[in-house]
Amino acid sequence: ISLSAAAGGSVNISCKYPQSHSADVKFVCRRSGSDLCAEETSVEENRRWSAEGQIQLYDDREQQLLTGTISHVTQQHSAEYWCGVQSDQGHKSFITRVLISVTGQY
Repeated sequence: ISLSAAAGGSVNISCKYPQSHSADVKFVCRRSGSDLCAEETSVEENRRWSAEGQIQLYDDREQQLLTGTISHVTQQHSAEYWCGVQSDQGHKSFITRVLISVTGQY
């Protein structure tokens, strides 16, 4: 998925995931160089906004949809992000790659 956002605005990331993972922890992380998951934000509860760091996450388990919102984006948010799920054993599955490009001023 490629998304563009105006600096100062907000951008929404939406990722579908398999039903079999609905009870697992969901996360969105930002790639930095060779580190696929440099900055991570995760959500563990159903239908509750989780705001850690710069991304707010919302997991709708009935729809199997993870939504992430980044507010007040700046050029520094232009990056590659990944949505995924993490099992009880801590195993991460990366599901959707999201490229965000931030354009000029809002």
